[in-house]
Amino acid sequence: MYVLLLLLLLSAMAAGVPDGACAAESRFSKAPNDAQTVPTTITSNKMTVLNRENQAIFEGNVVLTRGGLVVNSEKMIVFFQGPAGDAARPPSEETPKKFDTMASPSGRSIERVEAIGHVKIRQENSHATCQKAVYFGTEEKIVMTGDPVAWEKGTRVSGHQITIYLAEERSVVEGGSHVRIIEEAERLKP
Repeated sequence: MYVLLLLLLLSAMAAGVPDGACAAESRFSKAPNDAQTVPTTITSNKMTVLNRENQAIFEGNVVLTRGGLVVNSEKMIVFFQGPAGDAARPPSEETPKKFDTMASPSGRSIERVEAIGHVKIRQENSHATCQKAVYFGTEEKIVMTGDPVAWEKGTRVSGHQITIYLAEERSVVEGGSHVRIIEEAERLKP
């Protein structure tokens, strides 16, 4: 039951800069605009729903698919907004001790999604790799860290952190940015 509710909820998902940091920009394909017509599917070896923490944890061969977007990772954590719109957070002394064990993530929007471990992101002619990617739902951005590298149509970009702004169709590479442009003739060589 939780799996069905989680998948329904995920179908609504639109899949600190250091001072003096070196930055470079490049374009990255935008996610589909109509979030209600593009379903999101997550498959994994194991799924754990933590209602108290407003989280769903996917582990082992995780694959998120949303339209043409595919994200692979070893682990993925989906953080939901709380029932009253509060951001997901660990329980505290102020949190009631009793919880309805049948409560579901239904009606909660997604705050963020963290993909961890050998992350691969593919969409149309673009793809990227890193050790950790965090999608922020309200800001429509993905922050990649841990040796991030992105490729698009013969251009390879790397740095300490790559931030992809989906709504703006742009990305920013910070800290030691490196860009390599492969000429068409070089890409066609066997």
